[in-house]
Amino acid sequence: MFYSISLIVGIILLAASLFLFRQSLAFIKQSERATATVIELESITDNDGTTFKPIFRFKTSLNQEVHYRHISSTAPPSWKIGETAIVAYDPGNPEACRLLTYFGVFNWTIILMAIAMPLLVIGGGYFMMQQLLK
Repeated sequence: MFYSISLIVGIILLAASLFLFRQSLAFIKQSERATATVIELESITDNDGTTFKPIFRFKTSLNQEVHYRHISSTAPPSWKIGETAIVAYDPGNPEACRLLTYFGVFNWTIILMAIAMPLLVIGGGYFMMQQLLK
């Protein structure tokens, strides 16, 4: 029973991962590119210490200035003020932008796939062995 559940959950996560992969590809195809510059390192302090979140600024093709706060913060800071990166943004909603890096574009696809694959191997392997041993 456990193996059936792991197979089903693995299939669902794989399907979700592929759906998000297609959405990410569509976003990349439809988006415009800009060079963003780190203008500030926002410090975030909690019980574990202080981490730093980069804030980027870029201009759209219509010369609109956009500020983008990166989703993650690190200690020590992984960005320096003045560093640049390429961002992809939706022309109709420039605030919906992503850093044009592999993990920046495909983050949830990678995470869901990393969870789905072992579940598929375990559940699928057990299912196939049951069929072979009959």
